[in-house]
Amino acid sequence: MSLPEIEDLLGRMIRIPSVNPRERAEPAETPLAEFVADWAEGNGMRASLSEVADGRRNVLVTLDGDGAETVLLETHLDTVETDGMTVDPYEPVVKDGLLYGRGSCDAKGPLAVFMTAMAALARGGPRPYTVVLAGVVDEEHVYRGVQAMRREFAERGVAPIGAVVGEPTSLRMVTAHKGCMRCRITARGPGGHSSEPWGKTNPITTAARIAAYLADEYAPALDALARPLVGPPSLAVTMVEGGSGPNVLAERATLTLDRRTVAGEDPHEVWRELRDRLLSRWPDGVEVADPHVVDYALETDPDSAFVRGFADVLRTAGHEPAPKGVGHGTDASKIAMDAVPSVVFGPGAIAQAHMPAEFVPLDELHAARDVVEALLRREGTR
Repeated sequence: MSLPEIEDLLGRMIRIPSVNPRERAEPAETPLAEFVADWAEGNGMRASLSEVADGRRNVLVTLDGDGAETVLLETHLDTVETDGMTVDPYEPVVKDGLLYGRGSCDAKGPLAVFMTAMAALARGGPRPYTVVLAGVVDEEHVYRGVQAMRREFAERGVAPIGAVVGEPTSLRMVTAHKGCMRCRITARGPGGHSSEPWGKTNPITTAARIAAYLADEYAPALDALARPLVGPPSLAVTMVEGGSGPNVLAERATLTLDRRTVAGEDPHEVWRELRDRLLSRWPDGVEVADPHVVDYALETDPDSAFVRGFADVLRTAGHEPAPKGVGHGTDASKIAMDAVPSVVFGPGAIAQAHMPAEFVPLDELHAARDVVEALLRREGTR
């Protein structure tokens, strides 16, 4: 007995490894991009590949519509690592209505949703919009794929009336999420023998005082910046590094911070304000490094025509139509920078993403496909 189209397609893509190589120069996502391009051309669509870096390629699939307007479907090709998985990462297994494998939830499941919805349109019926599917690299690291896509769209004059970004949302329409600013703070001291600590600055002690200040004074004040759907910004010290031996005074101690931002905050300005505040309290022996990760928050207008249209589709299908906010980031915030109303949607839950036994519920996989097809066939989305 043959599998339903979407389950078969997802299984085939799970079998293609596409682990994000982080800083290694490897064309990790390219075999999956090539698979998507071949599949698209075999289903009557146009496809193109474009290199982003180190042989890593985005894929764009275009299905021409009857009107001049374009709807963008975007998701990422890369997955996180497979270390410690308790299921075979590359051999999809279905058990109790769940499909297991790396990427089943984040984000090859949403990719299969988009592809099969487009295939249904290609087979016939109303097609009011040109649909562009973008499968991009590097979402799990520093977002180079979506930034390259934005540049390509600008060069080609592609201006979507709306975008659906594929991520696990349990079939909810996400219109808001937080951004982030991550940086490192290093305290320094002269070092020396631990039996003679008197009169010496201990960087570990300084770092502990900084961490206490951030937790007790800085972070609580962020509550005043709360936004609808996502709440307030946050700050957490996520890593502590320092010391070279049990009987040696450390010469340095480094804290890594994760500062989550909300709409209206510029992550670079957040960093400058934090740096200035810390250096005014600890002017000697403390360094605040430039951010090593910056991402932007998303806050799509819930009254935009695209959002209202998506809500109508969800309501008609019997799903919750109210917009939702989440704390983690997606490619949607970058797409929204180009004045494209953007929502995040897909099967599966973020709680299953990156997990040792990653899975997606099959009923949500099929339901998400039906929702996306209905959206793409709906007149008057703008």
